[in-house]
Amino acid sequence: MNRQTLVLIHRTAGALAFLTVASFFTSTLFAELSGVQHHIVAVKQAILWCIPLLILSMMLTGVSGNKLYPSKGKGVIGAKQGRMKIAAANGLLVMLPSAVFLYFKAVSLEFDGYFWAVQAIELVGGAINLTMIGLNIRDGLSLKRTKNPRAKQSA
Repeated sequence: MNRQTLVLIHRTAGALAFLTVASFFTSTLFAELSGVQHHIVAVKQAILWCIPLLILSMMLTGVSGNKLYPSKGKGVIGAKQGRMKIAAANGLLVMLPSAVFLYFKAVSLEFDGYFWAVQAIELVGGAINLTMIGLNIRDGLSLKRTKNPRAKQSA
């Protein structure tokens, strides 16, 4: 696969991951603030159904990034790789279990203290992932503006 195709895959997958997390986050906030139980249930169900899309986009972003810059990076590349590890760990250890738990609580209409505590944790985790992915997008755009991105890698 040529570099131009890898770059396109990386950009598209990264943008899709960011937009998916952002839509999960905003739809959750709007549903929760509305206080309408069937809205909350619908959002939790939609999130659960869309998790495979998020996982696929995160995987494609990571794999394409590693193919574009196979060596352990320093500077901008190292920072991007470090943030991706944080986002992936947060997604697998916090976000995914939270989404499953919240879905089952919501469809059972159990909006108790456990639901709200896990919901708060999920929102914090979502904000962390939005920040990590957003910073990676920012740094990726700065690399795009540089003629030789590998020169920044060793900076």
